[in-house]
Amino acid sequence: MLVLLAGAAAPAVAQRVEGRVVSASDSVGIATALVQLLDGAGARVAQVSTAAGGAFRLSAPTPGRYVVAVLRIGQRAWRSAPLDLDAGAVRRVILSVPDDPITLPAITVEAPSACRTSPAEGSLIGALLAEADKALTVTRLAMESGAAGYLVERYERMQTERFATVDSVGMIEGNTAWPIRSAPPESLAIHGWVREDATDTDGRLGRTIYFGPDASVLFSPWFLSTHCFGVSGGVGADTDAVAVTFRPVGGRRADIAGRLIIAHRTLELRRIEWRYVRLGWWVTLEGAGGAMDLERLPSGAYLPSRWWMRGPVAEVNARHEPVKHWGWKERGGRLVPSP
Repeated sequence: MLVLLAGAAAPAVAQRVEGRVVSASDSVGIATALVQLLDGAGARVAQVSTAAGGAFRLSAPTPGRYVVAVLRIGQRAWRSAPLDLDAGAVRRVILSVPDDPITLPAITVEAPSACRTSPAEGSLIGALLAEADKALTVTRLAMESGAAGYLVERYERMQTERFATVDSVGMIEGNTAWPIRSAPPESLAIHGWVREDATDTDGRLGRTIYFGPDASVLFSPWFLSTHCFGVSGGVGADTDAVAVTFRPVGGRRADIAGRLIIAHRTLELRRIEWRYVRLGWWVTLEGAGGAMDLERLPSGAYLPSRWWMRGPVAEVNARHEPVKHWGWKERGGRLVPSP
Protein backbone atom coordinates (compact mmCIF):
# COMPACT_ATOMS: atom_id res chain seq x y z
CA MET A 1 0.00 0.00 0.00
CA LEU A 2 2.80 2.40 0.84
CA VAL A 3 4.49 1.63 -2.47
CA LEU A 4 1.25 2.23 -4.37
CA LEU A 5 0.62 5.54 -2.62
CA ALA A 6 4.13 6.73 -3.30
CA GLY A 7 3.73 5.85 -6.94
CA ALA A 8 0.40 7.70 -7.16
CA ALA A 9 1.94 10.83 -5.63
CA ALA A 10 4.79 10.98 -8.14
CA PRO A 11 4.27 14.02 -10.39
CA ALA A 12 3.67 13.36 -14.08
CA VAL A 13 6.08 14.91 -16.54
CA ALA A 14 4.11 17.14 -18.89
CA GLN A 15 4.80 17.29 -22.60
CA ARG A 16 5.80 20.67 -23.89
CA VAL A 17 7.06 22.81 -26.75
CA GLU A 18 9.88 25.25 -26.12
CA GLY A 19 12.22 27.35 -28.21
CA ARG A 20 12.46 30.83 -29.71
CA VAL A 21 10.46 33.09 -32.00
CA VAL A 22 12.76 34.90 -34.44
CA SER A 23 12.28 37.28 -37.34
CA ALA A 24 12.49 35.56 -40.71
CA SER A 25 14.37 38.54 -42.14
CA ASP A 26 17.34 38.62 -39.73
CA SER A 27 16.88 35.74 -37.22
CA VAL A 28 16.71 38.22 -34.31
CA GLY A 29 14.57 37.11 -31.38
CA ILE A 30 11.13 38.72 -31.16
CA ALA A 31 10.21 39.96 -27.71
CA THR A 32 6.66 40.28 -26.34
CA ALA A 33 5.04 38.12 -28.98
CA LEU A 34 1.99 36.17 -27.91
CA VAL A 35 2.63 32.44 -28.45
CA GLN A 36 -0.35 30.10 -28.26
CA LEU A 37 -0.65 26.30 -28.33
CA LEU A 38 -3.70 25.13 -30.30
CA ASP A 39 -5.15 21.62 -30.23
CA GLY A 40 -6.53 19.68 -33.19
CA ALA A 41 -9.82 21.57 -33.02
CA GLY A 42 -8.04 24.94 -33.06
CA ALA A 43 -8.84 25.64 -29.39
CA ARG A 44 -6.18 27.44 -27.33
CA VAL A 45 -4.81 25.24 -24.53
CA ALA A 46 -1.87 27.42 -23.41
CA GLN A 47 -0.31 30.81 -24.11
CA VAL A 48 2.74 32.81 -23.04
CA SER A 49 4.54 36.02 -23.88
CA THR A 50 8.04 35.66 -25.33
CA ALA A 51 11.00 36.91 -23.32
CA ALA A 52 13.48 39.55 -24.53
CA GLY A 53 15.31 37.07 -26.82
CA GLY A 54 12.14 35.49 -28.15
CA ALA A 55 12.26 32.46 -25.81
CA PHE A 56 9.05 30.66 -24.84
CA ARG A 57 7.82 27.45 -23.21
CA LEU A 58 4.35 25.92 -23.60
CA SER A 59 3.00 22.89 -21.76
CA ALA A 60 0.37 20.69 -23.40
CA PRO A 61 -2.33 19.11 -21.21
CA THR A 62 -2.20 15.76 -23.02
CA PRO A 63 -0.11 14.06 -25.72
CA GLY A 64 -1.32 14.70 -29.25
CA ARG A 65 -1.00 16.88 -32.31
CA TYR A 66 -0.75 20.64 -31.82
CA VAL A 67 -0.09 23.85 -33.73
CA VAL A 68 1.84 26.86 -32.40
CA ALA A 69 0.39 30.28 -33.27
CA VAL A 70 2.38 33.51 -32.98
CA LEU A 71 0.52 36.81 -32.61
CA ARG A 72 2.31 40.14 -32.75
CA ILE A 73 0.89 43.61 -32.37
CA GLY A 74 0.32 45.11 -35.81
CA GLN A 75 1.04 41.81 -37.61
CA ARG A 76 -1.16 39.04 -38.93
CA ALA A 77 -1.20 35.77 -36.99
CA TRP A 78 1.31 33.08 -38.01
CA ARG A 79 0.92 29.32 -37.47
CA SER A 80 3.43 26.50 -37.47
CA ALA A 81 3.09 23.12 -39.14
CA PRO A 82 1.45 20.48 -36.89
CA LEU A 83 3.65 19.15 -34.10
CA ASP A 84 3.22 15.70 -32.55
CA LEU A 85 3.88 15.54 -28.81
CA ASP A 86 4.39 12.18 -27.12
CA ALA A 87 3.77 11.75 -23.41
CA GLY A 88 6.43 13.61 -21.43
CA ALA A 89 8.24 14.71 -24.62
CA VAL A 90 9.96 18.06 -25.07
CA ARG A 91 9.83 19.45 -28.61
CA ARG A 92 12.40 22.19 -29.24
CA VAL A 93 11.75 24.50 -32.16
CA ILE A 94 12.89 27.75 -33.74
CA LEU A 95 9.90 29.59 -35.19
CA SER A 96 10.98 31.86 -38.04
CA VAL A 97 8.13 34.33 -38.46
CA PRO A 98 7.93 36.70 -41.46
CA ASP A 99 6.65 40.26 -41.22
CA ASP A 100 3.06 40.49 -42.40
CA PRO A 101 1.68 43.91 -41.38
CA ILE A 102 -2.04 44.32 -40.87
CA THR A 103 -3.70 46.72 -43.28
CA LEU A 104 -6.60 48.48 -41.63
CA PRO A 105 -9.69 49.72 -43.42
CA ALA A 106 -9.60 53.45 -44.09
CA ILE A 107 -9.71 55.33 -40.79
CA THR A 108 -12.57 57.78 -40.88
CA VAL A 109 -13.31 59.84 -37.80
CA GLU A 110 -17.01 59.51 -37.07
CA ALA A 111 -19.50 61.75 -35.35
CA PRO A 112 -19.96 61.05 -31.63
CA SER A 113 -23.46 59.76 -32.36
CA ALA A 114 -22.04 56.99 -34.57
CA CYS A 115 -21.61 54.54 -31.74
CA ARG A 116 -22.30 50.80 -32.06
CA THR A 117 -22.21 47.76 -29.79
CA SER A 118 -20.39 44.48 -30.52
CA PRO A 119 -18.31 45.79 -33.48
CA ALA A 120 -17.99 43.33 -36.35
CA GLU A 121 -14.74 41.38 -36.54
CA GLY A 122 -13.79 42.72 -39.97
CA SER A 123 -14.68 46.33 -39.22
CA LEU A 124 -12.22 49.09 -38.39
CA ILE A 125 -13.27 49.19 -34.74
CA GLY A 126 -13.17 45.40 -34.54
CA ALA A 127 -9.62 45.34 -35.93
CA LEU A 128 -8.44 48.05 -33.53
CA LEU A 129 -9.99 46.25 -30.55
CA ALA A 130 -8.28 43.02 -31.61
CA GLU A 131 -4.90 44.77 -31.55
CA ALA A 132 -5.62 46.31 -28.15
CA ASP A 133 -6.59 42.86 -26.88
CA LYS A 134 -3.23 41.48 -28.04
CA ALA A 135 -1.39 44.31 -26.32
CA LEU A 136 -3.10 43.89 -22.96
CA THR A 137 -2.81 40.09 -23.04
CA VAL A 138 0.92 40.25 -23.81
CA THR A 139 1.38 42.83 -21.06
CA ARG A 140 -0.48 40.77 -18.46
CA LEU A 141 1.45 37.59 -19.29
CA ALA A 142 4.78 39.43 -19.20
CA MET A 143 3.98 40.88 -15.78
CA GLU A 144 2.81 37.53 -14.41
CA SER A 145 6.10 35.96 -15.46
CA GLY A 146 8.06 38.76 -13.76
CA ALA A 147 9.27 41.97 -15.45
CA ALA A 148 12.96 41.46 -14.73
CA GLY A 149 14.93 44.65 -14.24
CA TYR A 150 12.06 46.81 -13.02
CA LEU A 151 10.59 47.85 -9.71
CA VAL A 152 7.22 49.45 -9.00
CA GLU A 153 7.07 52.89 -7.38
CA ARG A 154 3.56 53.21 -5.92
CA TYR A 155 1.80 56.10 -4.20
CA GLU A 156 -1.48 56.74 -2.41
CA ARG A 157 -2.77 60.22 -1.68
CA MET A 158 -5.79 61.98 -0.24
CA GLN A 159 -6.95 65.18 -1.89
CA THR A 160 -9.50 67.84 -1.11
CA GLU A 161 -12.52 68.43 -3.31
CA ARG A 162 -10.38 70.87 -5.34
CA PHE A 163 -7.53 68.31 -5.72
CA ALA A 164 -5.14 69.81 -3.16
CA THR A 165 -3.07 66.99 -1.61
CA VAL A 166 -3.49 66.67 2.16
CA ASP A 167 -1.68 63.37 2.67
CA SER A 168 0.56 61.20 0.51
CA VAL A 169 2.39 57.90 1.02
CA GLY A 170 4.85 56.28 -1.41
CA MET A 171 6.67 52.97 -1.56
CA ILE A 172 8.92 50.95 -3.87
CA GLU A 173 8.42 47.22 -4.26
CA GLY A 174 9.40 44.38 -6.56
CA ASN A 175 5.84 43.21 -7.31
CA THR A 176 5.07 43.88 -10.97
CA ALA A 177 1.62 42.29 -11.05
CA TRP A 178 -1.20 43.89 -13.05
CA PRO A 179 -1.56 47.26 -11.32
CA ILE A 180 -5.28 48.01 -11.76
CA ARG A 181 -7.75 46.10 -9.62
CA SER A 182 -10.53 44.60 -11.69
CA ALA A 183 -13.33 42.06 -11.24
CA PRO A 184 -14.78 39.30 -13.46
CA PRO A 185 -17.27 40.50 -16.08
CA GLU A 186 -20.00 38.36 -14.49
CA SER A 187 -19.54 40.21 -11.20
CA LEU A 188 -19.41 43.67 -12.79
CA ALA A 189 -22.61 42.93 -14.70
CA ILE A 190 -24.44 42.35 -11.42
CA HIS A 191 -22.81 44.76 -8.99
CA GLY A 192 -21.36 47.49 -11.22
CA TRP A 193 -17.90 49.07 -11.21
CA VAL A 194 -18.26 50.71 -7.78
CA ARG A 195 -19.12 48.90 -4.55
CA GLU A 196 -19.75 50.22 -1.11
CA ASP A 197 -17.69 48.68 1.68
CA ALA A 198 -17.50 49.35 5.42
CA THR A 199 -16.72 52.84 6.70
CA ASP A 200 -13.70 54.04 8.66
CA THR A 201 -14.12 54.40 12.40
CA ASP A 202 -13.62 58.17 12.34
CA GLY A 203 -16.96 58.56 10.52
CA ARG A 204 -15.59 60.94 7.91
CA LEU A 205 -14.09 58.96 5.05
CA GLY A 206 -16.32 56.36 3.46
CA ARG A 207 -14.63 53.29 1.98
CA THR A 208 -15.67 52.43 -1.56
CA ILE A 209 -14.11 49.93 -3.98
CA TYR A 210 -13.55 51.20 -7.54
CA PHE A 211 -12.71 48.65 -10.21
CA GLY A 212 -10.72 49.40 -13.36
CA PRO A 213 -10.69 47.68 -16.77
CA ASP A 214 -8.35 44.94 -17.96
CA ALA A 215 -8.24 42.70 -21.05
CA SER A 216 -10.59 40.06 -19.62
CA VAL A 217 -13.25 42.75 -19.11
CA LEU A 218 -12.79 45.15 -22.03
CA PHE A 219 -13.04 42.42 -24.66
CA SER A 220 -15.59 40.19 -22.97
CA PRO A 221 -18.91 39.57 -24.77
CA TRP A 222 -20.71 41.28 -21.87
CA PHE A 223 -18.71 44.53 -22.14
CA LEU A 224 -18.86 44.59 -25.95
CA SER A 225 -22.65 44.17 -25.93
CA THR A 226 -23.37 46.70 -23.16
CA HIS A 227 -21.12 49.51 -24.41
CA CYS A 228 -21.08 51.27 -27.74
CA PHE A 229 -17.86 52.04 -29.60
CA GLY A 230 -16.74 54.76 -31.96
CA VAL A 231 -13.57 56.14 -33.57
CA SER A 232 -11.99 59.56 -33.08
CA GLY A 233 -8.69 61.16 -33.94
CA GLY A 234 -5.84 61.51 -31.48
CA VAL A 235 -5.21 64.89 -29.85
CA GLY A 236 -2.22 66.64 -28.33
CA ALA A 237 0.80 64.33 -28.19
CA ASP A 238 -1.29 61.60 -29.86
CA THR A 239 -2.09 63.28 -33.16
CA ASP A 240 -0.48 60.30 -34.94
CA ALA A 241 -2.85 57.93 -33.17
CA VAL A 242 -6.47 56.86 -33.40
CA ALA A 243 -8.82 56.53 -30.44
CA VAL A 244 -11.48 53.89 -29.93
CA THR A 245 -14.10 55.46 -27.67
CA PHE A 246 -16.59 53.56 -25.53
CA ARG A 247 -19.54 54.43 -23.31
CA PRO A 248 -22.29 52.40 -21.59
CA VAL A 249 -25.64 51.77 -23.19
CA GLY A 250 -28.53 51.67 -20.74
CA GLY A 251 -28.20 50.38 -17.21
CA ARG A 252 -28.43 52.14 -13.86
CA ARG A 253 -25.35 50.99 -11.95
CA ALA A 254 -22.01 52.78 -11.85
CA ASP A 255 -20.12 52.17 -15.09
CA ILE A 256 -17.17 53.48 -17.11
CA ALA A 257 -16.71 55.44 -20.32
CA GLY A 258 -13.38 56.19 -21.97
CA ARG A 259 -11.08 55.52 -24.87
CA LEU A 260 -8.17 53.39 -26.08
CA ILE A 261 -5.35 55.36 -27.75
CA ILE A 262 -3.69 53.24 -30.47
CA ALA A 263 -0.66 54.25 -32.56
CA HIS A 264 -1.68 54.51 -36.21
CA ARG A 265 1.55 53.09 -37.67
CA THR A 266 2.48 50.27 -35.26
CA LEU A 267 -1.03 49.62 -33.86
CA GLU A 268 0.45 49.49 -30.35
CA LEU A 269 -1.91 50.42 -27.54
CA ARG A 270 -0.50 53.56 -25.93
CA ARG A 271 -3.03 54.49 -23.31
CA ILE A 272 -6.30 53.52 -21.65
CA GLU A 273 -8.41 56.32 -20.19
CA TRP A 274 -11.68 55.94 -18.35
CA ARG A 275 -14.06 57.90 -16.15
CA TYR A 276 -16.76 56.67 -13.83
CA VAL A 277 -20.36 57.52 -14.66
CA ARG A 278 -23.62 57.23 -12.72
CA LEU A 279 -21.99 57.76 -9.33
CA GLY A 280 -23.77 58.74 -6.10
CA TRP A 281 -25.77 61.95 -5.79
CA TRP A 282 -23.17 63.44 -3.46
CA VAL A 283 -20.38 63.43 -6.11
CA THR A 284 -20.40 67.07 -7.17
CA LEU A 285 -17.27 67.30 -9.34
CA GLU A 286 -15.84 65.52 -12.37
CA GLY A 287 -12.57 63.71 -11.75
CA ALA A 288 -13.35 60.10 -10.88
CA GLY A 289 -11.56 57.78 -13.27
CA GLY A 290 -8.14 56.53 -14.22
CA ALA A 291 -5.56 55.99 -16.92
CA MET A 292 -2.74 53.66 -17.84
CA ASP A 293 0.16 54.38 -20.21
CA LEU A 294 1.82 51.48 -22.02
CA GLU A 295 5.11 51.62 -23.86
CA ARG A 296 7.98 49.54 -25.11
CA LEU A 297 10.74 49.96 -22.54
CA PRO A 298 14.51 49.96 -23.24
CA SER A 299 14.71 46.25 -22.34
CA GLY A 300 12.28 45.47 -25.17
CA ALA A 301 9.45 44.62 -22.77
CA TYR A 302 6.03 46.09 -23.55
CA LEU A 303 4.61 47.05 -20.17
CA PRO A 304 2.52 49.67 -18.35
CA SER A 305 4.90 52.54 -17.60
CA ARG A 306 2.58 54.52 -15.29
CA TRP A 307 -1.03 54.42 -14.06
CA TRP A 308 -3.49 56.03 -11.66
CA MET A 309 -7.05 55.61 -10.37
CA ARG A 310 -9.10 58.25 -8.52
CA GLY A 311 -12.38 57.90 -6.67
CA PRO A 312 -14.51 60.40 -4.72
CA VAL A 313 -14.65 60.24 -0.94
CA ALA A 314 -17.77 61.16 1.01
CA GLU A 315 -18.11 62.77 4.39
CA VAL A 316 -20.56 60.63 6.32
CA ASN A 317 -22.84 61.17 9.32
CA ALA A 318 -23.16 59.12 12.50
CA ARG A 319 -25.23 56.54 10.64
CA HIS A 320 -22.44 56.20 8.04
CA GLU A 321 -24.56 57.83 5.35
CA PRO A 322 -22.88 60.14 2.81
CA VAL A 323 -23.78 63.79 3.33
CA LYS A 324 -21.46 65.58 0.93
CA HIS A 325 -18.46 65.27 -1.35
CA TRP A 326 -15.38 65.58 0.89
CA GLY A 327 -12.49 64.92 -1.51
CA TRP A 328 -10.63 62.29 -3.50
CA LYS A 329 -8.53 59.20 -2.96
CA GLU A 330 -5.97 58.46 -5.65
CA ARG A 331 -3.65 55.49 -6.13
CA GLY A 332 -1.05 55.10 -8.82
CA GLY A 333 2.43 54.08 -9.73
CA ARG A 334 5.12 53.72 -12.33
CA LEU A 335 7.82 51.30 -13.36
CA VAL A 336 11.40 52.28 -12.51
CA PRO A 337 14.62 50.46 -13.51
CA SER A 338 16.01 48.18 -10.85
CA PRO A 339 19.39 49.42 -9.50
